[in-house]
Amino acid sequence: MDFLEKTQLAIRRSTRLSLEVPVLLTSLDDVLPFSVPGNTTLVNAHGCGVVAGHEFAQDMKVQIEIVSAKRRTTARVAVVVPLGGDPETWLVGLELDVPGNFWGIEYAPSDWKIEESPTPGAEQQGAQEPSAASAPARSRHWRLTDISAGACYLETAAPFPAETPVLLSIRVLKTECLLDGVVRVSHAQTGMGVEFTGAPKHDQRAKVEDLVNRLLSSREVPRIFAGRKEGQHATLKPLAYAAQNVDPPDPLLNLVREGKSLTTEQFLSDLRAQRLGKRRDPRIQMALPVLLTGVDVTGRPLDQRVMTVNISRRGALLEGIHGMLAPGDKISLAHGHKREQFRVAWIGREDSTAGQVGVAAVDPNASFWDDVREATPQPAIEHAQARTRWVDFH
Repeated sequence: MDFLEKTQLAIRRSTRLSLEVPVLLTSLDDVLPFSVPGNTTLVNAHGCGVVAGHEFAQDMKVQIEIVSAKRRTTARVAVVVPLGGDPETWLVGLELDVPGNFWGIEYAPSDWKIEESPTPGAEQQGAQEPSAASAPARSRHWRLTDISAGACYLETAAPFPAETPVLLSIRVLKTECLLDGVVRVSHAQTGMGVEFTGAPKHDQRAKVEDLVNRLLSSREVPRIFAGRKEGQHATLKPLAYAAQNVDPPDPLLNLVREGKSLTTEQFLSDLRAQRLGKRRDPRIQMALPVLLTGVDVTGRPLDQRVMTVNISRRGALLEGIHGMLAPGDKISLAHGHKREQFRVAWIGREDSTAGQVGVAAVDPNASFWDDVREATPQPAIEHAQARTRWVDFH
């Protein structure tokens, strides 16, 4: 193991979060005195990475100051990486002399060992406990309103952009649940929908179910923190069960995935309907032949007649498909003189759903089924209870 790997392991003793904080770095070396501004790229309870326009010597002692919050602490230069550019910049890895929540992050991950009092480093410097106005990460306040096995919705005035990888820390009854996710839909000044990612199917599902049970049994307002995941890209794979098979389907997850195609008003209206245990669109049990065209997962063209099991204003459940499809695939359906493009939302693989495929219209205002619905005087509307769990804390 080389020096860089050892240094990175030393600093990675607690969960790291991507966070830009303007700081002032001051050398504590009497022989080489200087001060230079910089910006953090990631932080944790044991250190940070800072991009600065000055080279630092290995093991140099420095003072870190968050000027806006009037907080200071000391650290050691653990690693220096030249980034080039004109003017030249460096990535400086700093290890805090006194680990803790120096960054003032509200509801930070539990492995930061947060204390309710000021951090020792700040106390030694005579700094005050960060106020809501001065703490760098306190501009975002999170409120969990909806959660299911595959997704959740967080209300906040400052949501992250869509496709941002995030780490969620949800604490209730003195227990923390850490969940990886990707923001799939973001509504300015309102909130964001997050799809859970990364963990094995059964482990993650059990974790979320346990969290939901604790939320519902206690009615305690959960403490929420959402931070950017450093070093990740938005192409993170969804959970295996969420991406390939949800039996029964996860209405909240489907809504979050389709969120970008809906207006904010449409999305929030559908979200409210789910909270009341209603489907976004009532389903009509109907066996209707339709023509399906597309390409299966092997690249083989599909051009075949299939049957609907049920339909709704914006989707359908199909059976009798010869060929393999995957969630996210686009197909076309035609009946009469109408043709519409649909996206595969889920694939049934077990029990009664084997061989069935759920599809949703690419256009949220699709009228593909309108004539069929209008011609059905007494539709058999499915009243199956939605599996989305709603948690509302005022």
